[in-house]
Amino acid sequence: MNSRLIRILIVVIGIAIGLSAGYLFSNVDKDINAQRTSENALRDEAATLAATIADARAGQMAYVARGQGEAFWMSHVESLTPILQKRAAEFGVLLTAPEARGAFEAATGALENFRTLDAKARESVRNGNALFAADMIFSDGLESMATASTQLAAALSHELQYRSADMASVRSRQLAIAGGAGGAILLLMVGLVLLGGASTKSAEPEAVTAVPAVEPIRFEAPLPKARAAVTPKLLTTAQLCRELSRVVDSASLPHLLERAARVLDASGIIVWVAEPSRQRLVPALSHGYDERTVMRMGSIHRDANNAAAAAYRSAEVRTVAGDASTNGAFIVPLITNDGCVGVLSAEIKAGCEKDESAQALATIFASQLATLVATPSAAPAPVPAPVPVKIAAQG
Repeated sequence: MNSRLIRILIVVIGIAIGLSAGYLFSNVDKDINAQRTSENALRDEAATLAATIADARAGQMAYVARGQGEAFWMSHVESLTPILQKRAAEFGVLLTAPEARGAFEAATGALENFRTLDAKARESVRNGNALFAADMIFSDGLESMATASTQLAAALSHELQYRSADMASVRSRQLAIAGGAGGAILLLMVGLVLLGGASTKSAEPEAVTAVPAVEPIRFEAPLPKARAAVTPKLLTTAQLCRELSRVVDSASLPHLLERAARVLDASGIIVWVAEPSRQRLVPALSHGYDERTVMRMGSIHRDANNAAAAAYRSAEVRTVAGDASTNGAFIVPLITNDGCVGVLSAEIKAGCEKDESAQALATIFASQLATLVATPSAAPAPVPAPVPVKIAAQG
């Protein structure tokens, strides 16, 4: 088998071991947390039951104490009897260790003796035989409650010891999982290292013997000439941008715009500039259109439903599709660091408005013009042009 496949298999096995160990480790940790919660509940139940036993014992002693009101205390202890039975039953359900259950059986027996003795003591007090009742309370009654308290503490101690041993077993299992997973992954890593060294040694002779002798290449015909990386249009665009960057007088802009139209194969170009309010676009510079046609265009509101307004609002290129009788157009935004300050619209042959190279060149022109129209000294004035505008209605 390929050593590469063996290494991949080892890595997959290592990942599986790690995931399995993590899952088992998480389950064991959940068991530990559940046992801790159960131990806390057991301690709470034992404390509550011990407090109830002490309350009942003190109330029974008050039967024969002068000035305590035996009727109140007899009623109080009588109401505590079912509570004692209920809490004893709840505590007994939580016990799992045999020694704890045996100790608690003695405690429940003492509580049952206390209940029987308490009934006799109350009857003696009601019959006016307080001396006999006091003898039962401070002898058998006190012994029964002391036995119940002692056996309750013993049951709790046995149960906690049993659970501690169980907890130690769970923790040992958790450590065994972690150690086993770590050892297995370590062995897999050693295997990977050994496989890597073996594959390197076996590959060295092949590298020496696998290199064939290469004969020199002989060309019988001349190599073809490399294709020009720069097109004439790109060169013209670069020259135009260089001249636009040197413009200091708006009088030279119409001639440069004419040259840009030739590069784009556009029959007409209009540079629309935003008014100071940024709410309208007005034609600032044009080529290929009659002066009266440009004047009739007027201004374009930024919210108008046409391509020029849409390009101005979105600062993105917009196109107008042409057909057999009308030309197409694309509108490129003029963007500066102050936002969109206008648009450049170019009217071209139908179908050419989707030409990405023409759009890219127009974007280059628009970027250079944007810096000019944003400068008051270079802001151009409308220029007459001979071709009727066909893009005016579409923006």
